[in-house]
Amino acid sequence: MSDPVIEVRDLKLRFPSLDGTEVVHAVDGVSFRIEAGETFGIIGESGSGKSTIGRVLVGLLNPSDGDIVFAGRSRSSISGREWRKARRGFQMIFQDSNAALNPRMTILDSLIEPMRIAGGRSREEMRETALAALVRVGLRPDMAQRYPHELSGGQKQRVNIARILPLEPRLVVCDEVVAALDVSIRGEILNLFRDLQRDLGLAYAFIAHDISVVAQISDRVAVTYLGRFVELGATGDVIERALHPYTVALLSAEPQPLPRALRDDRRLVLQGDIPSPVNPPSGCRFHTRCPWATEICGRVDPEWRELRSGHRVACHHATPEGLPSPGRAGTREMTATWEETS
Repeated sequence: MSDPVIEVRDLKLRFPSLDGTEVVHAVDGVSFRIEAGETFGIIGESGSGKSTIGRVLVGLLNPSDGDIVFAGRSRSSISGREWRKARRGFQMIFQDSNAALNPRMTILDSLIEPMRIAGGRSREEMRETALAALVRVGLRPDMAQRYPHELSGGQKQRVNIARILPLEPRLVVCDEVVAALDVSIRGEILNLFRDLQRDLGLAYAFIAHDISVVAQISDRVAVTYLGRFVELGATGDVIERALHPYTVALLSAEPQPLPRALRDDRRLVLQGDIPSPVNPPSGCRFHTRCPWATEICGRVDPEWRELRSGHRVACHHATPEGLPSPGRAGTREMTATWEETS
């Protein structure tokens, strides 16, 4: 097997609290690899650490522990100069398409700026490349003379996509890139990502809280909770045969585009909010909200197990066949309920 585009090994990232007396465990021991031409989805609630993982991948944040390997080389083993050159191959597109653009610069100047920093091209070459990138993402060349406030949200996101193309990235981290867009525009942007991947061989780390978006574009998906992966596998397997209680809860909250007679009108409603990453729960981090939790879940950190081919989960009660009925794994009082939806 060829080397992956990027491989993450036991990544940990900690931040000091504002007063410096505590430590925030933003990411706490995740490992994965992204192959060339693959879309790797990362989903979870706000505060689960998924965006932090994305920022580490592109070098905006440095890991506290663990290692990141690209092109067969450990990031910790290369010099700062080598990393600055290599990181051009790892680009990021952010959720807020407006904030990502300088309001005082024309679209053309925004597209040229990364090429100018990278060097090696004349002004005319950069201009031609920028205009070609605009056309590639479905925008007219005359839009290059406009300012960001003259474009719609979808058009601005297309500009942000066009801006990274001249750098010829190998991996693009997409952080909630369609969350702020209308549903119709969202589909067009997702189709654009597919076309670019097919034509350019791009790999994506696709970060989202919307399972339907991740299911549409991802080859594999990792479910994140409080800084750790709780489930990872092929997208179809995770969506259709979830093994972790948290994944089951996320899926049950997803609207079903089916006639009422064909819908399952029950939702697994979790009680409480995600715990603080400053003082995460002992044992399984999800046990404080989990209807399957038993005494062992509060004491013992579950093993990261491969229960099906390529499908891993961190849960004491998961089996290759799935999970028992909620509340039947033990005698603990349920901390989540199944409710009928209207």
